[in-house]
Amino acid sequence: MALNAVLSLLLLAGLIAPAVAGKAVVELTDDNFDAKTSSGVWMIKVYAPWCIHCRQLEPLWQAFADEAEVDGVLVAKVNGDKERYLMSRLRVTGFPTIFLLRDGNTYEYNGPRNVDSFRIFATSGYKKSTAKPFYLAPNSIIGRAIGQLYGVPRLVRSVYRLLHEKHGLSDAAIILGFLAIPVAVGGVLICCLDAVFVQRAKEEFGPEHEHQE
Repeated sequence: MALNAVLSLLLLAGLIAPAVAGKAVVELTDDNFDAKTSSGVWMIKVYAPWCIHCRQLEPLWQAFADEAEVDGVLVAKVNGDKERYLMSRLRVTGFPTIFLLRDGNTYEYNGPRNVDSFRIFATSGYKKSTAKPFYLAPNSIIGRAIGQLYGVPRLVRSVYRLLHEKHGLSDAAIILGFLAIPVAVGGVLICCLDAVFVQRAKEEFGPEHEHQE
């Protein structure tokens, strides 16, 4: 009977644990950063797995995520060793580095590393800080446009793998295909411009000048 009681308690604990589990810290990557951060308030920690200070911060960051939910703040982290394009966009020079993304602005956090200070900064303390210039903020219009440019090499690699591995095309065929794209686009533009100028000449000089030599 005692064994049954122990098993029942373990089962109950297993059912309760997911319900009381803390808010998960979102893992941001080169691929999902813009989609995830397009709305909401975000506190982001950029870390490196080998960084001792980052490891010390990890439990505090999880505790912050648990409490920040009531403030309407989303908590995330970025693996700086892995997400190199995102590192460049954020202009990170050391680990850990903490940013607040709010209302199209980016603020760097340099205060005490404790949960209360994180919450204060995310909700009101940021007003005492200077935001990054809009052309350097990764969540500004310019920053997101630059992010699309950073994504071009990844897109090219994905297309290459699709053509080479799944469709069996040779490297030479893929290169020729890529080179053919600007040639085709240029040809279409020339035809369009030619049609526009011919039509304009007809309107200005009349159809009798169309075949005049």
